[in-house]
Amino acid sequence: MAKIFRHREEVPYFDYKDFKNLQRYVNQYGQIEPRKRTGLRESEQKRLATAIKRARHLALLPFVNK
Repeated sequence: MAKIFRHREEVPYFDYKDFKNLQRYVNQYGQIEPRKRTGLRESEQKRLATAIKRARHLALLPFVNK
């Protein structure tokens, strides 16, 4: 299981409107990837989860992938 981020400098700002970037952090079942897989710190993972949940509420991302 490889981490999504290779270096700490690659950590972007998470914006709920940037759903193309947020799709990287959602697995094939529509679940948010865990911290072990993303390589993010706790605060960054919380901001990521909040952005994904906001995008789901606005129907930019699906709740469940088919």
